[in-house]
Amino acid sequence: MRKISVPALLIAIAAALVACSGHTIPQAAIPNIGGPWEFLAGSSNDTTHVTGIEVALKAGQSLVNGVEQANGMVSATGATQIAILTINVADGTVAFGGSCLTGVGTYSLAGSISSLAGPFNFTYTENGNIFNVTATLSGDGRSATGTYSSASGSNCSESGTITGTAVPKLSGTYVGQLTLPDGTNDTVTATLSEDSNSVLSLNLVATTPDQTSFTMTGPATGNAFLVQGTFQGQPVAYAGYYQLTTPAMVPSVYFVNATNAAEAYAGTLMPPPPTN
Repeated sequence: MRKISVPALLIAIAAALVACSGHTIPQAAIPNIGGPWEFLAGSSNDTTHVTGIEVALKAGQSLVNGVEQANGMVSATGATQIAILTINVADGTVAFGGSCLTGVGTYSLAGSISSLAGPFNFTYTENGNIFNVTATLSGDGRSATGTYSSASGSNCSESGTITGTAVPKLSGTYVGQLTLPDGTNDTVTATLSEDSNSVLSLNLVATTPDQTSFTMTGPATGNAFLVQGTFQGQPVAYAGYYQLTTPAMVPSVYFVNATNAAEAYAGTLMPPPPTN
């Protein structure tokens, strides 16, 4: 007589019980991974830089039995949802706009997921050049790892590894030297606060040698932001990037003056020293 193993017998009994009950085991709901994410793409051709794809990721929704549920589609389009930049891994300097400068078009990201610990495949577009990403979502839906490569016909031929992390909203107080819009180098305190709509409020207070303050607002995309306001009656803009790891191994906020196309480096601010 053929013997039946205990695990096989248990599986057969479970299947019979489900069949007799007339019910099927419901599929797990698709997770909602919308929110701020940072993807870091490391090219196999250039080990001195990484590309940061900074997104306020939007999760698609579908109506199921009268309830909006995540449908597995994710996207980010336009300057309010995605920014691409190039990070020098040696000194932490940042170039806003990415390294693939040839081509025409805006930035975008589109892809899909089906489950936790399942495939997370998407494309991102940099200046009209398309890159394909094949990754795996973590079991908690907070990170992803995989590979990327440029699509056929791209003006930039690249491939390598990519990691993604769901990041906290930007917040906190940072201090240091910052070049103000009038060109003076001041000691400043910057306070960041990002709301539920991924809009960042940045308050700058300068104390030495000037004594002035002004507030700027704008979209936050992952660990990057672009804020606008007025200084001495003139419109100004700053682009910034929150660096989790720097050569000094201290989290910091990197600023450039984005008021004009030159985008001059303005300074790097760090958390204030602890008080006793």
